[in-house]
Amino acid sequence: MIERTRIGLTTDPTEVNTDPWRVKLFCQAIGETDPVYHDLDAALEAGLEARPLPPTFLKAVEGEHFSSASLMELLGVPLRGVMHAEQTFEYLEPLYASDPIWVSRTVADIYDKKDGALTFVVVDTHYRVDGRIVASSRQTIVVRNRLPAS
Repeated sequence: MIERTRIGLTTDPTEVNTDPWRVKLFCQAIGETDPVYHDLDAALEAGLEARPLPPTFLKAVEGEHFSSASLMELLGVPLRGVMHAEQTFEYLEPLYASDPIWVSRTVADIYDKKDGALTFVVVDTHYRVDGRIVASSRQTIVVRNRLPAS
């Protein structure tokens, strides 16, 4: 079982740089074809300040800061039986390629279901640019626990 004393644990913020080339590769990997993500002229024609980050790109940024696997290791959870259940993102401001993003993650909650067979770990991630929170995400990770036979 994961100790509930870990609720509130927050990682130190680190800076993750996002460059246009990396964003272009990400778009290719996920099949995103909208040129605003990789063509500056297309982004400017669309009325944007620069090439925006694709919505799910923050998952890659989060992993570069402190991956979910690293977080589970810190909590003493073996990766066997761990599953990424869901994640939502909230954008407060536009994010652009080349924005230096500061990332920190907080264990927001830990709770059990099914008589302790499953533990849910809720992790909030905050993304800052120039000291302002520009986006956040909430991820739920499910841990399948090995229970003694009854």
